[in-house]
Amino acid sequence: MILVLGGTYDSRMLVEALLKDDHHVVYSSVTQFNTNLLPVDNRLTLHIEAMNGSEMEAFIQNRGISHIVDATHPYAEEVSVNAITAASTCHVPYLRLERPGLIEDGRHFVGFDTYEEMVAFLEKKQGNILVTTGSRQLEYYQRLNKNRLTIRVLPSASVLTKCEALGYKPSAIIAMQGPFTKAMNELIIEERRIAYLTTKDSGNVGGVAEKLSAAKDKGVMVLFLRRPKIDYPKKVHAIDEVIEELKEKYE
Repeated sequence: MILVLGGTYDSRMLVEALLKDDHHVVYSSVTQFNTNLLPVDNRLTLHIEAMNGSEMEAFIQNRGISHIVDATHPYAEEVSVNAITAASTCHVPYLRLERPGLIEDGRHFVGFDTYEEMVAFLEKKQGNILVTTGSRQLEYYQRLNKNRLTIRVLPSASVLTKCEALGYKPSAIIAMQGPFTKAMNELIIEERRIAYLTTKDSGNVGGVAEKLSAAKDKGVMVLFLRRPKIDYPKKVHAIDEVIEELKEKYE
């Protein structure tokens, strides 16, 4: 039984590939977001719930997990660290599937290790800011003048409630489901007179490339949060590599 830690586009594609290769899979995600897009298959079991380290260890042992493939978001640091520790404790092979990054420090792109550093940089600058790092990180921007901010978030009731509680006016909120085209990003940048765009280096999924291209063409500086530094036991960048790795293990 293979445990796929998911919640991403990559993880859903991985599940499809594993089922096609006749594996039995447990797909674990913190939320049900997009789980309706997973195949309906009696070899697939869903586990929709967050797990800490000890809970993950118990889950591995109770479900008879033989392999763990961590296909979580590149910034889901806590989940990955817990999975690495649990795999080691339970003597189960761990494999990280991670999409390559797209952003490097340069003329148009400036990287930061923490949100605090990013916000401190923005405090010293002038100009409007387009925030695309997600609703979970909005608290970090509280030090900035909200008149400078346009925040782009998912259009869910809980997210909008949080935005309102943090003091954002409706005019500052773009609540839309991505991915966004380059043209849409350019339109937002022009209408809001954006000088800085904040993002994560999530890789070539969800319209990140289009966002970066629009910012560069419009002369907008991109501030990005660098990926967490995690010591993965083994990492691959493609689903085919996962399949090959599993074949070697089973053989």
